[in-house]
Amino acid sequence: MEPAGKLAGGRLRRFAFHMLALVAFVLALAGVVLPGLPATPFLLLAAWAAARGSPELSRRIETHPRLGPLLRNWRDRRVVPTRAKILAVLSMALSFLLLVRSDAPAPLLVGVVIILVGVASFLLTRPSR
Repeated sequence: MEPAGKLAGGRLRRFAFHMLALVAFVLALAGVVLPGLPATPFLLLAAWAAARGSPELSRRIETHPRLGPLLRNWRDRRVVPTRAKILAVLSMALSFLLLVRSDAPAPLLVGVVIILVGVASFLLTRPSR
């Protein structure tokens, strides 16, 4: 038999993962229809958290008609759709241009461009189908 503290801690942990999954899933759904808000990272976070906190939510995410195939493609073959790649790179470029226009300090710009180039490189080297 488990100690009461450990049992309560397990419930709290599952609840926290469940809440994180719900928030991430809602953001993923919003990202499907809102330009500039990426759906994929939120979907991956939702799937990861749901698997740890809510088997029911995990099944619902996996079987969602719009998001389920994206998730399975990433999990099974590390595929990122071409449209997602294009939108991500364009969003990163626009964000960087806005940062430049805001007269951000040079060290910040250098750091941001290093991160963005790294992320874009990773993304663009994933298969599209």
